[in-house]
Order: sequence, then structure tokens, then C-alpha cells
Amino acid sequence: MNISIKTLVKDTTADFICYRDGDLWYRVTGEGFTFEFPVPVSDTGNGIFPAQIKAITLLRWIRKHLENADKPSC
Repeated sequence: MNISIKTLVKDTTADFICYRDGDLWYRVTGEGFTFEFPVPVSDTGNGIFPAQIKAITLLRWIRKHLENADKPSC
């Protein structure tokens, strides 16, 4: 996928879509794109991860998935 990190997180929200193999999967949708990425439960500590959250809040995991986008989604 050839999309900029800025496009993914500027004025967008991430929606929780499923839990799979130890990961919370979120989806960011915008004009002409849909991007799904995992948030490893082991990486969340005591964090609260609501069903819908500002995408910028999840920047750490969005960036990580963009760098290694071969992992299958839900």
C-alpha cells in the first residue's frame, strides 16, 4: 500500500473490527482508502482501547504496520 502516514491519521478515526491471535485489529477509512492494522494485546499495558478512537492515538501501531504490511488482517 502506498499511502502516507499523514493521510492515515489526519482527521480520521480508527474502528475496532476484531480480535485475532493476540491482536486488536482496527480499520481507518478515508476517501479512497481502507487500512487495517493490529495492536498487539501484549503491547497495550493498562491502556483503554475503545471501539472507535482517533487514528492519531494509534500512530505507533499504524507506523509499525506500514513498515511491515504483509501480516494478514481479519
